[in-house]
Amino acid sequence: MTRWLWETTRTRYPFDAHYVAKLERGVVRWPSSAYRAALRHVLGASDDAALGFATPASSSGPAVPSSFSAWQADAVVDRAVTATEQDLVPTSRRSLLATAAVLAGSALAAELTPFLWPAAAASPRRTSIAFTLAELTSAEEFVQFVRRWRSASGSVARSTAVAQLDFHLRRLKEAPSGTAETRRAFRIGAELADIVATMAWDEAAHGAAQRYFRLAAQLAHVAGDDALAAVALASLARQCFDLNQPADGLEVVQLAQYATRRTASPRLRAVLATREAWAHAQLGDAPAFRRSVHLAEDYFSEGLRDGDAATPSVRSLDEAELMGVIGARYRDLSRHDARHAGQAQHYIGRAIALRDLDRVRNRVFDLIGLARVHLITRQPERAAELISMALPDAAPWTSGRVGAKLRDFHREAGAFATVPAVRDVREVVAAKLAV
Repeated sequence: MTRWLWETTRTRYPFDAHYVAKLERGVVRWPSSAYRAALRHVLGASDDAALGFATPASSSGPAVPSSFSAWQADAVVDRAVTATEQDLVPTSRRSLLATAAVLAGSALAAELTPFLWPAAAASPRRTSIAFTLAELTSAEEFVQFVRRWRSASGSVARSTAVAQLDFHLRRLKEAPSGTAETRRAFRIGAELADIVATMAWDEAAHGAAQRYFRLAAQLAHVAGDDALAAVALASLARQCFDLNQPADGLEVVQLAQYATRRTASPRLRAVLATREAWAHAQLGDAPAFRRSVHLAEDYFSEGLRDGDAATPSVRSLDEAELMGVIGARYRDLSRHDARHAGQAQHYIGRAIALRDLDRVRNRVFDLIGLARVHLITRQPERAAELISMALPDAAPWTSGRVGAKLRDFHREAGAFATVPAVRDVREVVAAKLAV
């Protein structure tokens, strides 16, 4: 920010943690025009209101942007219930939800900026029904079951997860405000929303997926678990990359990094650094990519901390996952410069060697990704061999992102269609996916 101010105004402005704390507490409610401009630039805000600022004449207290209200407990639950209600209607009508517009650019940034504000509890209720320990435990066991089975077999239907989320949210509307049990319930809701978002993303229902990723971040923020909220934003950024919107993904990741700058564990920082590297790889910025990769590896080497086991993506970031993610990003970078393909092969090869046999889906992604790298290095026979290894285990997920990656291979391998091994495996892929 100070660099932007210098480059823009040729004037040096002091900006330190003490001043940031004043902004966050609302002690400074109307910074100078230079500071407001710099904050809009860094945070991607469309106007001062999106940052929570208002002129002294227009407000006697801290300004609250319209998008901020969507991050308050009551509003979060209401919006989430509306989403699940729409998602549970018959398929012909649900298609409206699936094809909803995906936010991008300043509109997406404005929706997410309130993550930087303190969360507010739900309004007090005259009557309420507290969550029992048995209810909370049962809901947490369902979350663990779905995550485990999606990784191993892909057999859990999205409608099942949506129905569970809908039931859970309706109980949240009845729960007392601000209790430990209610905060725990909000956290469970965040995990369920993240699962549903990932399922929708797998189905290419990107509007619904983005909506649920945002809801997951909001529910986690209300629960007071900003690590979980940051993970939801990391997933949202990954969706941006999948949609070839690296600039949006980078902004989302940097928001998550900034919001958790004081509290993130090394392993969470490693997760966010891999997402930042993803953006730089898609943008073709090799130096920035390498810096992010080195940070991810350094943070990972610091080991796990208390609480990491409770945060998805953080607890699953073992060495194999780190190698696989970095290798796939080197593959993205090699599309700009093929000299990086060797690094992609090295990292993905390490991931395959280290993968837990229960992480079937991840291994399928590794094999497909490595095959696509061998196309870049003009080794089509080896690419065909790797796809043949992946296909038997890929069957449960061919309707989702695994199928999308196989389609990418089918398209990219077209340049080697006269090679017998490639021709044969492309025919098998085409038959399985109706390409």
